[in-house]
Amino acid sequence: MEFVCLSKVSRYLDPMNGFAPVDATSEIRYDPLTGHSTRILNFPVRPVEKPDLAELIEKSKTVCPFCPEFVELVTPKFHPDMISRERFIRGDAICFPNAFPNDENAAVTVMTKTHYVPVGGFDKIILADSINCCIDYLEEIVLKQPSAVYQSINWNYMPLAGGSIVHPHLQVSASSTPTNYYSSMEPGLSVYSGDNGGLFWHALIEKEKNEAQRFIAESENISWVVAFAPLGIFDVIGVIKNCTNAPDMRGGILSEMLSGIIRVLAYIDSLNMHSLNMSVYLRLDNDVFTPHIRICPRVSIPPFDTSQINYMRMLHNEPMTTIRPESVCEAIKTIW
Repeated sequence: MEFVCLSKVSRYLDPMNGFAPVDATSEIRYDPLTGHSTRILNFPVRPVEKPDLAELIEKSKTVCPFCPEFVELVTPKFHPDMISRERFIRGDAICFPNAFPNDENAAVTVMTKTHYVPVGGFDKIILADSINCCIDYLEEIVLKQPSAVYQSINWNYMPLAGGSIVHPHLQVSASSTPTNYYSSMEPGLSVYSGDNGGLFWHALIEKEKNEAQRFIAESENISWVVAFAPLGIFDVIGVIKNCTNAPDMRGGILSEMLSGIIRVLAYIDSLNMHSLNMSVYLRLDNDVFTPHIRICPRVSIPPFDTSQINYMRMLHNEPMTTIRPESVCEAIKTIW
């Protein structure tokens, strides 16, 4: 396993220094599993100002289908041919079919009765009820659709991350068709296992522990690292052991996962970032796939709220960031 990094140098005459020659550096890093590249720019990192979300939150309350007075009236129910229950309920969390599905099995889990929860305000109760609702759905759907082996629990938190509704909610999927993420990963997992006789993700954790640059922490069942070649501004990965399907996550594994998620959310909040994407990836009936979680904050770039998704990511599928993963790891460990 190699952490391949190419250093690039661009030369120009600097107008801020009497047009003296300057060598500007950047890096291209390659994901050790897929080979996909990420670019890290040597660009001044500007602190993110804490946004004023009051107007957005108040406006979104007037038309929110996920608030408790509306959610059971306006959201769909599961078809009795597919699911034994109309909806799944755990505490204040409620799971129901996605009215605008992107696959054969798509559901939404409203996480709480509270319309808005700040990124640092999610606790274990909210997260446990929400993810357990998703697990209940995944556990039942696969009984009638054993081909639905590509399963994920996903979170678009706030509009900046693609959340069309402010009220906190997860999206859960069980499909017979892989997303590009699975398709790009699975060949490498098989090759690595065949060549080395082990699991890629477990080997990655051991290598990251030995190098001690991006390894954050581990508990009995979950190891946390910052991705060498991040998919976003930064990218925290939790690798889950002793787990092959969604029901396996209940109990101790889920408790460990939630503790890690809450710590990552606290770090994101400390940076005045208020939005994120998260996915928990599961692949059934595959001995070389290791369940894992990825969390990437979303941010608009000051001073003009520029989108972090530009032509490089949109049309070249090439993530870029100005934050070094090693710096993220050092900072996040201080609050872990």
